[in-house]
Amino acid sequence: MSLGRDTIISLGSKLPPALGIFGRLRTLLDDADCDLDDIVELLHVDPALTFQIIKLSNSALYGLKSRCHSLDEAVARVGFGEIHQLVGLIVSRQVFQGDLTHYGIPAGRLWENAVAVGALGSSFASRAGGNSAGVYSAGLLRNLGKIIFNNHAAAARYPGEEAQPDVFAWEKSLHGLSSPEATAMLLDHWRFPLDISGAVCTHTHPADAGEFTAGASTLHLACSFAAEWGCALPGEGAGLWKRDDALLALVGLDSELLEGAVADARQQFGRFAMIEWSQAA
Repeated sequence: MSLGRDTIISLGSKLPPALGIFGRLRTLLDDADCDLDDIVELLHVDPALTFQIIKLSNSALYGLKSRCHSLDEAVARVGFGEIHQLVGLIVSRQVFQGDLTHYGIPAGRLWENAVAVGALGSSFASRAGGNSAGVYSAGLLRNLGKIIFNNHAAAARYPGEEAQPDVFAWEKSLHGLSSPEATAMLLDHWRFPLDISGAVCTHTHPADAGEFTAGASTLHLACSFAAEWGCALPGEGAGLWKRDDALLALVGLDSELLEGAVADARQQFGRFAMIEWSQAA
């Protein structure tokens, strides 16, 4: 049964409200007139998110010499760039807490893939002079559509790569659209910048992404390396993701820049993977 936009938005409304805050945060940070008070006012809307920001700002992830006791202090000391990264980690952790029986994906693997793709994509974009924060957001959230499909039709099971090697084609045959397309609908609804939703929607075929080619290609390349790291999701093995000179040209990287970017991303991924989430509870 095909899923329409209204159904997808309705199912998306059951996801953590911090997703919408994360989208507005990115837009706010892109505004040259944004200041500390604007960011704090936005984040204060969600008490649970505020609590976790303060807790994690005091964790080993940032290594601050003295403790932060308020959201204002945490944002000021962590910094504008890092606060976007931190909120993204918290929000993605909230969202990807449940197993997806529709795909046979445990929650831990879902979040691991999100963080790997986010870290890789951000590093690639940074080295190429692109929008690293936008690609980071896209990498973290690209699998939201899978949650929607799982919650709508959990009884239907992905038959595995031997029967259906391309999970996106399987999704389309079952739901009328792919999970990246469903994710893009949600991101648009929550007013994420268009370059983020566009990159997610087109990243499986970046050569056809038009104005979103740079972001889609960067996300595609990140998925390729995430699979190589052992973080692939079912139906998203390395064979699905191309990695050739043509793709690197679309991203804006040569082999030397790529090597450095992968090393940076590996270090970042290691930092994120070591988070003690009990500190954010």
